[in-house]
Amino acid sequence: MEHPAIIEAARSGNLDEIKKLLKGKSDINETNKSGASALIVAAEKDHTDIVKFLVDKGADLNIETKMGGTALNRAAENGNMELLRFLIEKGVKIGDLALIAAARVGNLDSVKLLVEAGADVDAQQRWGHTALMLAAKGGNTEVVKYLIEQGANVKLRDKNGDTAMMIAMDNEQEDIALILRRAGAKAEVKPKKEAAPVPDDNDDEEDLEDTPDVDDLVDEDEAPDDVDLDG
Repeated sequence: MEHPAIIEAARSGNLDEIKKLLKGKSDINETNKSGASALIVAAEKDHTDIVKFLVDKGADLNIETKMGGTALNRAAENGNMELLRFLIEKGVKIGDLALIAAARVGNLDSVKLLVEAGADVDAQQRWGHTALMLAAKGGNTEVVKYLIEQGANVKLRDKNGDTAMMIAMDNEQEDIALILRRAGAKAEVKPKKEAAPVPDDNDDEEDLEDTPDVDDLVDEDEAPDDVDLDG
């Protein structure tokens, strides 16, 4: 599938080509069929110099893919602190998914920076997952401790009715379950349900390919065991 030239240049890290394309009046905010712009792709690929150039030339900081992916989300999940600080200094909107993405992969520094910038520690994505739930699932102990210190609600539930404690226990994260218990969480057990089908997580091509809408892939009534945070 062909993609706009500026997006291909951003993906490959070709700053000279991007400069050439912009001089030729290419649209800096042009998107592909999944809604990804050059800025989002550059952030996903950790091309910090290109992100800075695009922003300085007026690229939309808050543009989103059809599934909600943003440049900030990508930088948060990658743990690119330089890029995170730059985007925040430039006034990027601190959306809910950036913190959740950083917590899921255990990027404590990213989590701290986003919370300090005003991210909601109890934000829930489409299926009700919070940063605390996904940090608990991944065994990211220091992130779990920090989020609790920042007032994260240990009693929130996802669309399956699961709490962070239940998710930790289901994933054999006993140390984290103990931390959650000490923070006021209760141990609960419920019958297992058949997991809803979900798209492949962290697909390297998800921003460059025409990805189906998550609504077509996941039953809204049941949260999947694994999640694509752009959903």
